[in-house]
Amino acid sequence: MPDARPKLARDLVGIFALGLLFRVALLLLFTVPYGNDAAGRLYFREAIFTWHWLPVTQALVYLPFATTHNVFIVRLVFATVGSLAAVAFAFYLQTFASRRAALIGGVLFTINSHAVFLSLMPYQEIVFLGLLFGSLAFFLREKNVAHPRRNFIVGSALYGLACLTRYEGWFILPALLLAGIWPTLRSRRTLDITKIATKNLLGLCWGPALWLLINRLQWGSPTAFLFHRADRVFYAWNPHNEIARIVDYIGNMLYWLFRFGSPLILFAALGVLIFWKKRKALFPMLWPALLLLLLVSIFLIFVAGKEFASANRFAMMPLGIVLIFTALGIDNFLDRVAKSSHWLLLKLMQPVAKKIVAVSLLIFLLFYGAMPVIQANRLAVHREPYEIAKFLKTNLARNENALIVAASHEGEVPMPYQRIFGQLEFDKENLLCSFFMAPNEIENIESFGAARRLHYVVVFDEQGNNADFIRLASAARAKMKSVFSNNAATVYERAL
Repeated sequence: MPDARPKLARDLVGIFALGLLFRVALLLLFTVPYGNDAAGRLYFREAIFTWHWLPVTQALVYLPFATTHNVFIVRLVFATVGSLAAVAFAFYLQTFASRRAALIGGVLFTINSHAVFLSLMPYQEIVFLGLLFGSLAFFLREKNVAHPRRNFIVGSALYGLACLTRYEGWFILPALLLAGIWPTLRSRRTLDITKIATKNLLGLCWGPALWLLINRLQWGSPTAFLFHRADRVFYAWNPHNEIARIVDYIGNMLYWLFRFGSPLILFAALGVLIFWKKRKALFPMLWPALLLLLLVSIFLIFVAGKEFASANRFAMMPLGIVLIFTALGIDNFLDRVAKSSHWLLLKLMQPVAKKIVAVSLLIFLLFYGAMPVIQANRLAVHREPYEIAKFLKTNLARNENALIVAASHEGEVPMPYQRIFGQLEFDKENLLCSFFMAPNEIENIESFGAARRLHYVVVFDEQGNNADFIRLASAARAKMKSVFSNNAATVYERAL
């Protein structure tokens, strides 16, 4: 029998190339950064350890920016990671599905609208899924290849990194531990049990253990990440049994799955049927992903706070698992079409017709996959800070500074400032914020401006009721010339 590995490897290379080219094209054509948490990560690019944020995603921001001082390079790194995540997804499918199903799944993942959206900015979800699917693929190969030790080590490394990317990776840790130890427990040989238990504990727990240690060293307690808020309350813990909230969230999740999965997501129903028919063979391969889907769904629907209800980025984890069944369903559907004797289907299965249908479908999926990025670029909340950042980048000289005057909500660094700073290569000494100004600096804004070589003051319209910010905005309007404005803010020029 010919070795299928070269063909499978070529499929993975093709999936990566398609995903990366698509993402780079979108980065070049639609340049406006977007997101809230993602913008915050670019704002905090000078540190890896920030509050409860797990370190892997922030490291992917910190290291490229520290070496290149270029925000575009940071976004390009995430585009590359998103393409690699699709490779990991297809690699996982190759362990139990046909080559065609794995290829279909990889293509659907790499140009999926949500996966693309989340991989052009520093979002955790796509990084997490890539590491998770990669780890599961190597764990499965541990049992079926000649080098089980090497596959377990690689799988453990990837799983540990997944646990250092999103806490959902911790959800299935006890089950993975039990699955690794259980076969040896039945042998009742103490030496074997100790050896296997030690291997699995070290291999599977190193990521969470490292994070607990970092919390101890960085913030004084292993569980500091749970209680980073001033009120010492776990930010994600809000269990409830409100029927209206439960129904609303389930409805939102189903809508997000269909919206981001494209109409092809309907083939997941056929994939579930195939899984049920072949459950003895497929369940041992899919149970970790299914368990994660179950636990994440329970957490989001019954436990997480209300702020999670509108964050559609959390739909990427269920969507990634649903795409497995979508690929299985499409693969089975194509088998049925090939066996059909209907005249129309026979014509569609001709070589030229198949290529035309495949290319047409790919073009449709590429347009579909680009839409969330295009829409995000058009939103005023993203475009208006981008316009201001572009103005400052063009007009602010190297030895000059600018001040952002914006309202703070709940004591946080103003989001407009985070958005503008996050997409510029300036230091915080060059791009100042009223939020950090001392009362005496606000009172003496002229002397403050002279000492800091303040050339531009950007006043956002929403000032709230803060008297200091209102004073700053009034001073800028009264004594400085307006040189640029949009619906969100006005840029005033101060004479140097």
